[in-house]
Amino acid sequence: MSRSLRPSRQFSNLLYSSIPRNYSTEAPKASVKLIAEIRKRIEGTSLTKAREALQATNNDLQAALEWLEKDIAVSGAAKAAKLQGRTTGEGLIALAILGRGGWNEKGRPQGVRAAMIELNCETDFVARNSLFVDLAQDVAYSAAYLTEPSTGDALVNQLTVDALSDAPMMSSNPASTPAAISISESIRNGIAKLGEKISLRRACTLISDPLQDPTLGLAVSSYVHGGASGTPQSATTTVLQAGRMGSLVALGLRSQALPSSILSTSFNFGEDLSSLGRSLAMQAIGLNATTIRGSNELLEQGNPEAMALYDQPFMMRVGAPTEESVGKVLKDWAEERKLVQGGEGGEGVEVVQFQKWAVGEAIEETSS
Repeated sequence: MSRSLRPSRQFSNLLYSSIPRNYSTEAPKASVKLIAEIRKRIEGTSLTKAREALQATNNDLQAALEWLEKDIAVSGAAKAAKLQGRTTGEGLIALAILGRGGWNEKGRPQGVRAAMIELNCETDFVARNSLFVDLAQDVAYSAAYLTEPSTGDALVNQLTVDALSDAPMMSSNPASTPAAISISESIRNGIAKLGEKISLRRACTLISDPLQDPTLGLAVSSYVHGGASGTPQSATTTVLQAGRMGSLVALGLRSQALPSSILSTSFNFGEDLSSLGRSLAMQAIGLNATTIRGSNELLEQGNPEAMALYDQPFMMRVGAPTEESVGKVLKDWAEERKLVQGGEGGEGVEVVQFQKWAVGEAIEETSS
């Protein structure tokens, strides 16, 4: 009768200790602190993606950031191609004003530098996302920053979308935008983060160097309706706005008394002019002005809102709405500030040009 021979416990221990063991080769655990830092540096990064980047780079923060930028670029391009056929009926009108014109505290004329763009997406939910708002505002900032002054008669100039898309993305907060990235690449990155088709629909600028004639002045004002909030801006003279509707208004001034009026201590000329400009920008949207002056054919056809701006009651004047016409209020405003001296004709203040847009509207000639 045979018996099964079993090795002794001591022999078993010796046997198993001599066999090579396969230790775990899993990626190192991602640092919670570094995950938080990545999400702070690259807004919109998910916990999962931040953890993946750190594990792929052995918890090297800089390498992880570079890994993420490449991943976003690749996934953004792939998503953009996949979503190409979708409709983008929502979005924002974004405005950026880097130079308001007018004069500084010493009475020296300042240049005008402003832009307005329409950036579209698929849903209102994404349009209200702070990432999308920041993207729209950065595109507007880039257009205002990079565009050269106009050489033609028109102050408001329409930009081609293709040319603007190839331009470098700028930002009022340089730390928020990777270096050497174009506007089209930034939009693809936004697609990767937000998961919807995003497209730049149109853009215009209002750019002018400081006027050299001391009897002339130029200032720009803006207004947005249905505003959306992005990342809070640091203290700066730059104005960034975004909403469902937006308008830019260029005000021109002419007077032999202009230099002395600017420095007058009897009233704050700069603040008064800014308030007037904002009121006109609101008026253009609120009462749906279609022209500055001219015949009101649509009014005659029974549409009381389709009036020329100067003929409308100035209902949107900040702090002092009135039934008096915009044209009369502008005339009185100039006379009260002694801009009209009774000499050469044309003295006073006037709306030189305005542009107003609404998200999704039919694109036509909307500048007056």
